[in-house]
Amino acid sequence: MQKLFSFFLLFFISATFFSQEVDYIGIPEITFGETKLKLAASSQKSKILFVQDYIPEDSRLEDAPYTVSIYFFNKNIDAKEATYQKTGELDSRKETDKYCNYNVTENPNGTEFIVDFFTSNIAKQKEKDEPEPEPEQEMADYNIYRFRNVMLGEQSTFMIITYKQKNTGDTKYFMKNLGKSRNKLLGNIISMNIPNVTLKN
Repeated sequence: MQKLFSFFLLFFISATFFSQEVDYIGIPEITFGETKLKLAASSQKSKILFVQDYIPEDSRLEDAPYTVSIYFFNKNIDAKEATYQKTGELDSRKETDKYCNYNVTENPNGTEFIVDFFTSNIAKQKEKDEPEPEPEQEMADYNIYRFRNVMLGEQSTFMIITYKQKNTGDTKYFMKNLGKSRNKLLGNIISMNIPNVTLKN
């Protein structure tokens, strides 16, 4: 019995240890508004790209109310050009996505850019007389992307801080409801204090 207990204890400790996400960029937690967010997922996508996802401390990644992510590029990428690339993608999506829409703002110095946008799985009506195709289940999300250059030592690098909130159900209600909190969410992203990046060796 004691051996069985020791086995399960060892299994639990091992599972707990291996479930800890690797903090590639030296940012184990962040604060969004007044809420502390924990590191929930991380990955190194390439030699230069690291992605870390954060959620409220009492949440799980699969059912968190929202996710804040940091995309860190260990490369000097122009923030303005990256913003144009994103809005170009959204312009293309607007041709087929009924609810796709976006807004762009920038800070007074023109060094940081914000793109906030809606996307959905609801197709846009191609012809006036054509009935709108309806998905089996409506899905939509609201996103905020903050584009900025950051210093890593003496090197200029690039970072995108994102906010994503998903919705399943009535898309119109979701968009209307988010309209009430949009300014606060934007303020939370803009005022986020991001610690200096320290790459894991």
